[in-house]
Amino acid sequence: MHIGFQRSGGRGEYEVVGSHSGYTAISLQGWTFYLWWPDGLVRDTDLELEPAESGKPRLRSLRSPQFQIGRMIASMLMLPDPRREYSKTERGLPVIRPKGYVLSRVGFGPDTEFTGMADRVTIHPSFVNLDNLTDSVSIGVEQRWQRIEAVYASIDRLPDAIRARVAFHRDFMASGGAVTTVLVSAVTALIRDLQGATDPWNSSPGADPLPVLEQILGIAPTLGPALPPPDEIGEEEPEVSARSAHQYRLAKMRGASGRSFSTSVRNAYSGRCLFCGGVFGGIPGVRSGVDAAHILAWSKYDLDVVQNGISLCKLHHWAFDAALLMPIYENGKYSLHFTELATDIDQSSLALLGQSDFEIPTQWFPADKAQWPSPRYLDRLYADLAISFTS
Repeated sequence: MHIGFQRSGGRGEYEVVGSHSGYTAISLQGWTFYLWWPDGLVRDTDLELEPAESGKPRLRSLRSPQFQIGRMIASMLMLPDPRREYSKTERGLPVIRPKGYVLSRVGFGPDTEFTGMADRVTIHPSFVNLDNLTDSVSIGVEQRWQRIEAVYASIDRLPDAIRARVAFHRDFMASGGAVTTVLVSAVTALIRDLQGATDPWNSSPGADPLPVLEQILGIAPTLGPALPPPDEIGEEEPEVSARSAHQYRLAKMRGASGRSFSTSVRNAYSGRCLFCGGVFGGIPGVRSGVDAAHILAWSKYDLDVVQNGISLCKLHHWAFDAALLMPIYENGKYSLHFTELATDIDQSSLALLGQSDFEIPTQWFPADKAQWPSPRYLDRLYADLAISFTS
């Protein structure tokens, strides 16, 4: 289940979509919504679910003037103020610019609570999507909040004017009160003061203030995943789950254990790509053209073993990490299948990636069958990514 931005109409409204813990969006009509933030505080959003004319459950703000959840969460995450009209957003990167994007989705985390006696939903937000006309980014709520708290902890080292702005944000959040446009104005003022007349920190116009604050304080950039693990995102978020899985794979590839895993997998496959059969590794004097891709690679699993890896060329590594093309094990055989995320790729480009229902020849696998991809790991991957396969 998630809260999604209604792109049509230009009124900046949101609807509740999907199901969670046995509840459907339709069954929550008349319920009120609260936010359970990573700081442990629960805040009233003054939002109530009512059916729109189309029959889709719409979130109605009980405030006057209305204050929707997109602006609310953006200010809590120290993000620039989003726009109400998707058609008037900007193009290109960075997506995070004042009035240049919409906060298009709020994902419900696994700890979201439904209290039937009080007709109340307490959202435990796991991620938000930010979209403009051409691009989209996903941000893990808890991951970004940890970065904000690190800035709070070093607030005394900020210049006076900036320190006052950040202190206001910290104290407002610590109060536990309902978030209002006051916090939106505070973040807007922070962005303005960070840019300043001479822009000493080289922040681009309307830049996300958080990395600029980290630069001023000398806080090292966060190298870990920016999203929750895939199995904490939800069953109806295949695109975000795929992004998360890719980030956790990259995190696991760092360090000595990652290098050992990479070498072991590429050697087991003799430098061959499992998806196309091309031998692009093990060529004397030529940098390897195949990568060792984890099947399950997020931090909760300690699976740096060859059975949890496959050797892939650069193109097919991308297709696998993006959850476009996956190996399936059935009846003792492995075959390749496209997922629903590949439906928007044109047929000529899709043909370059491969053919759905293609049975992978046994000679493309490691000579030692014990090192072949684990069907159990593959099944867990499909479940955690919540992906569907095309027919």
